[in-house]
Amino acid sequence: MIKALLIKIRKRETPFWDKVYRTGKSLRSINMPVFTPLYVFLRGERTLRLSIWDRIKSFIYYEPMFKTLCRKCGKGLNLVGGIPQVHDLLVLEVGDYVIMHGAGTFTASKITKEPLLKIGNNVHLGYQMGISVGTKIIIEDNVLIANRVSLVGYDQHPIDPVRRINGEPPDISGCGDIIIKKNAWIGMNCIILKGVTIGEAAVVAAGSLVTKDVPAFSIVAGNPAKVVKKIEPESN
Repeated sequence: MIKALLIKIRKRETPFWDKVYRTGKSLRSINMPVFTPLYVFLRGERTLRLSIWDRIKSFIYYEPMFKTLCRKCGKGLNLVGGIPQVHDLLVLEVGDYVIMHGAGTFTASKITKEPLLKIGNNVHLGYQMGISVGTKIIIEDNVLIANRVSLVGYDQHPIDPVRRINGEPPDISGCGDIIIKKNAWIGMNCIILKGVTIGEAAVVAAGSLVTKDVPAFSIVAGNPAKVVKKIEPESN
């Protein structure tokens, strides 16, 4: 019955149903009047309440659970918005005062022994990071990594199509290290491939695909990423 009435209204089959349709559409455009002091208070209350609740969940639930996945985990860990998914084979070492945003995925190659992800001190890992460890990925101290960055340390599948169809793993030659030196900054949506070292204090511009080593104190951008500028430190 209700469904039939809704169909009549949407089709506006007669002048009467057309008027009902237009009246309903007009009502939908009415907004609640804003009493500014009240809604400023409510907005602040909501922000504070959600922030406190998220911190409580992280402190008593996410962070202790994540630490059980690590071979080593330092002090001051801060998980924001959830716990990363960590592959069982991955060896994970985390330094002090590391911040990780939620929905990250840390996987490891099945064809190497003890694939290692080592994260240094004072490192920031952004939202929706994807880390695939071939042999090892090392992120040194004070590295900033933005949202939706992928570190791809091994070929996910063999190049040969028959082997892919058979579900075989890639060759060991398809694995490589990724090293991100201290003080580097990786922009949003970057992809860094196996066998790459990002030099000290280097900057990788947003959206870059890095296939070769990045010199220290340089800015790279593009697909594939190339040096676009040198960085002159203000002090030592």
